[in-house]
Amino acid sequence: MFVGWLSFSEQLRLSWLGVEWLGDPVRVVLTLVGVISLLWFFRSRRWLRRVQRSAIALLIGYLLLISPPVVALAMAGIVSPLPPDPGTKVDAIVILGRGREQSPERVKVVAQLWQNQRAPILFASGIVDAPELVTTLRTQSIPAQAISGESCSRTTWENAVFTKALLQPQGVKQILLVTDAPHLWRSLLIFEQAGFQVIPSASSLASEMTSAQRAMLLLREYFFLGTYPITLEQERKTLQRPLADVKQQIASQKCRV
Repeated sequence: MFVGWLSFSEQLRLSWLGVEWLGDPVRVVLTLVGVISLLWFFRSRRWLRRVQRSAIALLIGYLLLISPPVVALAMAGIVSPLPPDPGTKVDAIVILGRGREQSPERVKVVAQLWQNQRAPILFASGIVDAPELVTTLRTQSIPAQAISGESCSRTTWENAVFTKALLQPQGVKQILLVTDAPHLWRSLLIFEQAGFQVIPSASSLASEMTSAQRAMLLLREYFFLGTYPITLEQERKTLQRPLADVKQQIASQKCRV
């Protein structure tokens, strides 16, 4: 299987490139229409006619994939396996970063959970987003001493491992995990592999995201869920890193927020 030839970091990089390119309907449609039109001039060749029909099928499939009803159905499918929130108190609320545009919705969810007294600790994880999330959370009438984070992690697997290194020595076992709905199922599986008991809590996607962008994000998450067993084997070394080594990396790179 092709995905088995790639490291997880390579899969991740390619997936985001795909999300960015395919999330622009004008670019995709113009490209496919251009291919179909060009092949029309060579329709006398049988194999080129087959290529043209394939391009037409891709165009129709893409337009269906990004349609709001299909996006809504895909969203329902990816959140349906998640366990319900029982409303119990936990040891900590962990918020994952995934781009500045998604942060406001995450902060809303975390602030509400804090007001409901669900946990005494808030922890933000993500190489780019954690410092901003921590700063924003401190504007929500939440005591600064209750908020911390790390800005080392570049992947969801590293989110789990770095969070484990900093929170489990504090006795944190059960967490509320906050991220966007498409990302939540995969995040839950990974944090459970790291040894946490996880209650998922979904934040909404940014309102400015188009239907095409949502569709590509969902497609990416379905892909990673489908390849999860393979990726799990690839990332076992990440999960099994000694906590002392992870803490040393956090200290040396000054990632503590």
